[in-house]
Amino acid sequence: MTPGTYVRILMHMVSRNVYVSADDVELFDRAASLGGGLSSAVAAGLRLFVAEREREDLMGEMKTVEVEVQTDAVATVKSFVGRRLLRYEHGEGLRRTSYRVYATAKGQLAVYRRDDPDWRALTSADENNPIREDPSTWSAQWWASGEKTLSVFADTDAMRAILPDELIAAVEAALRAPEVEALDI
Repeated sequence: MTPGTYVRILMHMVSRNVYVSADDVELFDRAASLGGGLSSAVAAGLRLFVAEREREDLMGEMKTVEVEVQTDAVATVKSFVGRRLLRYEHGEGLRRTSYRVYATAKGQLAVYRRDDPDWRALTSADENNPIREDPSTWSAQWWASGEKTLSVFADTDAMRAILPDELIAAVEAALRAPEVEALDI
C-alpha cells in the first residue's frame, strides 16, 4: 500500500465502520491475532480507554487555583494548576492558622497558609465572654489578617520541621486514601 491510502474494515455492527490508516494496519492485525479477532480486540481497547478516562474524571479534576499571598503590605495573586487535598486549621490563643494543601499538576504539594483572627472566640453566647474584655482584641493588629503564604514541597518529607506534625500526618493520609470512593449504596 502506498502512504496516504486507507484500508476500510467493516465491523459487523450496524453503522460502525472504522477507517484504519495504512500505517496502523499491522497494529490492527496484531491486535486481532492477540485478541481472538478484531472485534474483541477493539472492544477490549475501548474498555481500557473508557476506564482510563473515567478514572481521570473520578480523580478530581485539576483546576487553576488562585491564592492571595501577602507579606507585610505587599499582596500578590499566585496561580497554579492543582486539586485540593485537604484543609487543616490550627488555633493558638486568639489567632487561627488555616492551611489548604493542593496536589499540583507536576506532582508536588502546594501549601497555602493563612493567619487570621479567631472569630469564633468572639461568638460565644456568654455575655461575660472574657475575650471581649481582653485588651489584645482591642488593637488593630488583632483584627487584621496576618501573613498569607504559598509554599511548595516535593513531598511530605520536605515539610518536616516546617509545618505542624498533625498537618503532615493528615496530608499523608489524604495521599494514601482513594481520591474518590465509589459507594454502591
